[in-house]
Amino acid sequence: MSTTSAEPVRLPAQRVPAELRGRTSITDRAATRITCRLAESLAGVRAVTAHDGLPWTRTTAARVDGDQVRVRLFVTVGYPAPLRAATRRIREELAGELGRLTGLRVSEVDVVVTHLAPGAP
Repeated sequence: MSTTSAEPVRLPAQRVPAELRGRTSITDRAATRITCRLAESLAGVRAVTAHDGLPWTRTTAARVDGDQVRVRLFVTVGYPAPLRAATRRIREELAGELGRLTGLRVSEVDVVVTHLAPGAP
C-alpha cells in the first residue's frame, strides 16, 4: 500500500496581454485627491483648497467622464508673481502629470487663484 500526497496541480501562468485583462476605473474622488497632491507639489503653489466638509465653500474638484477628466483647482500662489504665467504653468504641468499618472485625457483645467501669499513666488 502506497501513500501519495495530494499536491495541487500547477498550471503554467496564462499570458494575457494587459489591455485584455480588464479595466481600471478612477472615481471623481480619487482623481480629486491625485489632483490636490500634484498641485501641492508644483512650484509657486502655496496651498490647495481641498474639500473641508462645508457644502457652500469652493473646493478643488475633478470630474471623470469615460476616459476624460475635467479639473477645477483653487490655489494660493506666491506673491509677487505674474499671475497669467503662473496659472498657465500650473495648468500645463498639472494636466501633463495628471494624464500620465491616471491614463486619462485631461480635457480642461480651470485654475482659480483664491489668495496670494507674500514671499518669493
